[in-house]
Amino acid sequence: MKILQKVAKEVQEATKVRLHGRNVERLLSAVLVTGDFWKIVDLSDLPVPAASEIVKRLVSEGILFIDDQENIRLTQKGVDLVNELGISPAQDYTCGACEGRGYPFYADKELYRTFVELAKDRPKAIRDYDQGSVTPETTVSRVLFLDSRGDLRGKDIIVMGAEDDLTGLAVALTRKARRVLVIDIDKRLIDFDNRIFKELGIDNAEAMVWDLRNPFPDDILGQFEVFITDPPETFAAFRAFIGRGIATLKEEGCAGYFGLTLRDSSIFRWKEFQEILINEYCVVITDIVQDFNHYMNWDYHPETRAAQIAPVKKNPTDIWYRSAWYRIETLPGFKRWNDPISDEVFYLDEEGSTT
Repeated sequence: MKILQKVAKEVQEATKVRLHGRNVERLLSAVLVTGDFWKIVDLSDLPVPAASEIVKRLVSEGILFIDDQENIRLTQKGVDLVNELGISPAQDYTCGACEGRGYPFYADKELYRTFVELAKDRPKAIRDYDQGSVTPETTVSRVLFLDSRGDLRGKDIIVMGAEDDLTGLAVALTRKARRVLVIDIDKRLIDFDNRIFKELGIDNAEAMVWDLRNPFPDDILGQFEVFITDPPETFAAFRAFIGRGIATLKEEGCAGYFGLTLRDSSIFRWKEFQEILINEYCVVITDIVQDFNHYMNWDYHPETRAAQIAPVKKNPTDIWYRSAWYRIETLPGFKRWNDPISDEVFYLDEEGSTT
């Protein structure tokens, strides 16, 4: 195990991403299943900078090599090492019917079909706002999750800075919420939603442009029972998206939903995010569904830091970027946060790379 700890320490020093030996073990387990770097990232649940540097270190140690098709393979030394350490191939028993979510998107076929048809014309994800759209199956499953938790019917719902996924549109299409407010910095998405609301006669939903780095006005604070968002994973963005989301909630027992990845955050950062939720905002985490959100590959991937630091030049061809779906609930004495954001590190830091 010393070699794994040695590599983890060297990679941590080089990337500033906190690691331990088991992270290296998980990457080797993934290599036993696939040679595709992006699938290795997916299976090992590592931020891209860490996974990339681990591969490079293991290549330099003679444990891995990259073949002519840019597949990552074990050398004979690598085969001997995994056998010696008893490292097994990564296992995946994900339910194919629900894609591991526990909520099959086809449980509401009408909603799914309507949403897929409307989403065909959605604006493309762009790099300026760290956008990346989840699959239609993910979006519909989010709505079913809300409904199963009593967070949809008759509720005032705000969807913040995540409308590249069109979650607000999907919620509105059910016509089960009392009110739906969608806010996003991207005017293209706001215009898209408002046009559909008007065409379909959905008069309890509206969309407006807003930059979450700015505090909310008083007429948004404390007005909703549910918020939904999908933040970039810097600390500044977490406060802007999650802290402000909590500030929109009316009272104790209200809920918030958001995604967190292990592709742009380490497990150590998750701990710090969770401490902020529990200790600063006085909310409780009721659900974490790993790999709930499946993201379609975005056109600007070759321009991202992830592509530039990867040990291969081959672009991803399948879904590899996934995030966990969190549900939080406010407790008595919960704290609203609505300060301005002045931190320049909003979309990207040492652990993030997909912008």
